[in-house]
Amino acid sequence: MGYCFEEAAFEADDFHPATFLEECQSRSPIVQVHHDLENFMQSLENQLVAIIDKDYAEFLQLSVKLKGVNSAVLSLRSPLLHILERVHAVKAAAHTLVHKAEAHVAQLAQLQTHKANLQLSITIAEKFHSVESLLGIASISHAANAEVDVPFISAEQSTLLERAARLVLELGSLLAQGVDVPTISAEEPRLALVERTLRQRLEAELATEIVPDSFYAREHVINTTNVNHLLRAYVLLQEASIAEAMVARLVMQPFLDETMTRGRLDGRHRGSCEGLSGIYAAVLQYVERKLGAVLVLPVCQGGNPSTSVDLLGHSIWTPVVDTMRAKLGEVFTPANPDRFHHNFTTSMSFATSLEQLCATPVAAQRFRTTHVQPFRDSWNLVVYLQLRQNELNQALAVSKSTMRSLDSFVPPTTSDSHSSSFAFPVTTATWQVLVKTWSDGVVLAPLVAASARYSLTVLSQYASYWRDPLEKALALVKSAQGNAKTMSLTEVHHAGLSTCDDVFCLGSDLHRLGLQVKRDLVGMIASKVPREALASDEAATEFARKLVDEPMQALELLERMCWDVAVIVVSEECKKVLPAVRTIKGQYQMTNKPMPTTPSSYVATVTRPLHAFLDKWRDSLGAYAMSADVLSTTMEMYASLASELLKSATELEESLKSRKNQRLMHTSSSLDDSISDTDKMRQQLHLDMQELARNSTAFGVDISQFSSFQRMRQDVAAKDI
Repeated sequence: MGYCFEEAAFEADDFHPATFLEECQSRSPIVQVHHDLENFMQSLENQLVAIIDKDYAEFLQLSVKLKGVNSAVLSLRSPLLHILERVHAVKAAAHTLVHKAEAHVAQLAQLQTHKANLQLSITIAEKFHSVESLLGIASISHAANAEVDVPFISAEQSTLLERAARLVLELGSLLAQGVDVPTISAEEPRLALVERTLRQRLEAELATEIVPDSFYAREHVINTTNVNHLLRAYVLLQEASIAEAMVARLVMQPFLDETMTRGRLDGRHRGSCEGLSGIYAAVLQYVERKLGAVLVLPVCQGGNPSTSVDLLGHSIWTPVVDTMRAKLGEVFTPANPDRFHHNFTTSMSFATSLEQLCATPVAAQRFRTTHVQPFRDSWNLVVYLQLRQNELNQALAVSKSTMRSLDSFVPPTTSDSHSSSFAFPVTTATWQVLVKTWSDGVVLAPLVAASARYSLTVLSQYASYWRDPLEKALALVKSAQGNAKTMSLTEVHHAGLSTCDDVFCLGSDLHRLGLQVKRDLVGMIASKVPREALASDEAATEFARKLVDEPMQALELLERMCWDVAVIVVSEECKKVLPAVRTIKGQYQMTNKPMPTTPSSYVATVTRPLHAFLDKWRDSLGAYAMSADVLSTTMEMYASLASELLKSATELEESLKSRKNQRLMHTSSSLDDSISDTDKMRQQLHLDMQELARNSTAFGVDISQFSSFQRMRQDVAAKDI
């Protein structure tokens, strides 16, 4: 059934009657709206009546089913109340039993605590009795009185003292467990008395063992067994420093005060410190004789301070260093580098000798890191390094202001490969500085890295000193190549390079210096590299070789520039003979000379400048193929001159033949087929170039492989001879 409105409109939360009527009237007449509302209300009333009828029928049916239930429920009320009362009674009884049980448990726990405290008290009392018996202390009733000094009679007193120390350690732990128990905490003063007495006994016994009795005129020998027990007792008490201080004060310090004197340090020369090694030797001998057997005890060889006694470090090393600083402070002064080096190396050698007394690696490591390393770092190595470098830099500066000798320099030969002779003082000084930097009297182990950096700086400065003037010299020589201008190097404006011979001497110096750096300096550096960083000698050598690789490349580049100048100079000398090729034309042109059979005399002189140069500088060239470069440039000019000669001769021959043909044009005689002058010239050039090729083999060069030689061979073979 349809209405003029939506049935669900009345269910909206924001339903408003006036608005609803306005909307309905806008769509339908008001009569229609009234009629639809009446019908809709009648429908709702019918639905409500149907719902009421349905629910009432169900109510009647339920009433029938529940008839008698109320009386049954009422009949159960009394039994349930009775049961509830019994339950409450049982619950109350259970609570009472639980409270009784809890009280009993608490009582048992208290009894257990009392029992444990009693047992702890008994244990503490037993241990107090034991330790007091060991120490000879009066009974507890007299504990508050002054300490009783009861001397030990047993020969095993050191063992008993160690046992007492262990008991004291256990007592301290037990008292800490019963700190909340008044009767136990009250024993703390008693423990303090025991500890004080034990310390006194230990100090007295240790002093007796390590200090000789002046009454007997014999060498005192420390009983290592007794000392071992005493030191272990100190370790148990965590008071190893007391034992270390006693040994230092009673054993070492008197000897050090007697031995470490200024007079003994100076030796024969005041301020020389030449007696330092003797002082160290005396100390080492004394330590080995007096404490050697004690130092090897297991209690002295541990690496953990809480479980061992550090006699070597705190009882021996520390007093030695402190006494030196107090009485012999000039040992550490770097004013004199040679003396400082001697003192440092001698001191570190002494430390190494002491380290040999360590029987275990952990003890050696402890001594090295805890004592030796701080001692080494305390030396003023930075100032020493600066003084050394200033000294070496001054030597380099003086050498740069010193010119090389004007006497003819003779470079070392291959048989004299270990010679250190150089042409220039700056090269000699540079090598001497490098050698001194790594010499045993200069380099120090902590300064190996700094010495390596300084060596690289010296090589770099040497290369920079020559680079600019050498580049200028090479440019001047190249500009003067091929003209009549004399090859002078005065425009270089460098005191060391004024002639070409200076350049050759520099090339020799660079070559020799490079060889000695690779051979000798690398070995020096490798021998000083700490083996902790590189395990093998091969690794150290490879490291040193890579270290100098970059400066060596710079030196090799400079050496190549020197020999490039030499190639140009020697080539120009060789080329001076080549204009003699033009004389061949005068020998055979329009003459009746026979066909040549021997080379020209000038050919033998072409390679003489190269031969003379190599006789002097051959061993300085190394693997540089200078001969090939000189002969190549010489052959280029030779082929060019030969080509010009043959071209001129051919043109003249063609002109003469043309005139001769015109005169004989009307005759019947044939042309003369005899050998021409140009053929003779070709033959002479052929013989000359073959002779030059033969002479070049003496230099290990096959000039027949040059393109200029092959071109000239084609020119001289243009016509069959």
